[in-house]
Amino acid sequence: MMRLLRVECQGQRGFTLLELLVVLVLIGIVASLATLSLGNGAERLLRSESERLAGVLRLARDELLITGGADRALGLRRDAYSLLELVILDDASREWQPLLDPQLGPRQLEEGLLEISFQQNGNRRPLPQTGGWEPHVYLSNTGEMTPGLIILRVPRQNLERHIEIGLEGRVEVLDAQPR
Repeated sequence: MMRLLRVECQGQRGFTLLELLVVLVLIGIVASLATLSLGNGAERLLRSESERLAGVLRLARDELLITGGADRALGLRRDAYSLLELVILDDASREWQPLLDPQLGPRQLEEGLLEISFQQNGNRRPLPQTGGWEPHVYLSNTGEMTPGLIILRVPRQNLERHIEIGLEGRVEVLDAQPR
């Protein structure tokens, strides 16, 4: 009887090849799903920031259409953007100032991770790095906008997203530069 128990115990050591293969396949599937869900952080940041900027433009356009308020503009810098309003300082001077609004107000991009450029009529317009705000895309209370192309780019990588703005107020996010 003792001999039978020893033989039976010796047969239960280790895993079969099939069990090992099933475990390895499951680990591989879980690892690949985790990798896909994480993705490239810079690409995800670029995608979310371009969608946010396009949403800001659409929201500002819709708000102007509904309220019929004063014209506004989008001010761009290489590292930030904001909706601007024209403020009358005195009888002779006016100045574009950023809106003090959580959604439409100044948005600072993470330094070194994203940068903005702007094209109008196929020509790149220089953007200030810091300092005051100047208008680049004018929004009218009729829904019209200054046509142009805002480019968000991840420096030192070949990652770009484009926001195409049409005269009639169309705002479209594109992966590739329009022709």
